[in-house]
Amino acid sequence: MRKLTALFVASTLALGSASMAFAADTTTAPAATDSSAAPMKMMHHKGEGKGGPFAGLNLTEQQRQQMRDIMKESHQKRGAGMKEERQALHSLVASDSFDEAKAKTQIDAISKAQSEHMLERAKAENKMYNLLTPEQKKQYNENYQKREQKMMDHMNNMKSKMTTAQ
Repeated sequence: MRKLTALFVASTLALGSASMAFAADTTTAPAATDSSAAPMKMMHHKGEGKGGPFAGLNLTEQQRQQMRDIMKESHQKRGAGMKEERQALHSLVASDSFDEAKAKTQIDAISKAQSEHMLERAKAENKMYNLLTPEQKKQYNENYQKREQKMMDHMNNMKSKMTTAQ
């Protein structure tokens, strides 16, 4: 169960990176006559671990719109099955008696839904990555490596806290 929980938390962190960068799109187009050619700094939330690898890229308005379209299409394909799957597992956990076979079946269903979700997300991120210029791709990869290192540092810190607490 710990491995499943760790997998779920890690996948949630990984999957949340790109959507955080697009969640608060409150910028307006520049006053220039050709706004599609003017670079814009990507808006993202301030703070530790926010934004992900797409944050801080100087995207054109055209790139931003294409990325929003890709994310919208990806979200429409995903559906809301994950919540129902987790609720069904909770019902098994919160029952008077535990049915291991039903729980395993439910966990397998959750794992399959997560896998499909991750695949759809990877496809969308690949489409967005391929919209970037070579310079933006370099910055994206640097952002990814920094975020990955922060996540590993955080996980190691949590692991050491857990072992000292025991």
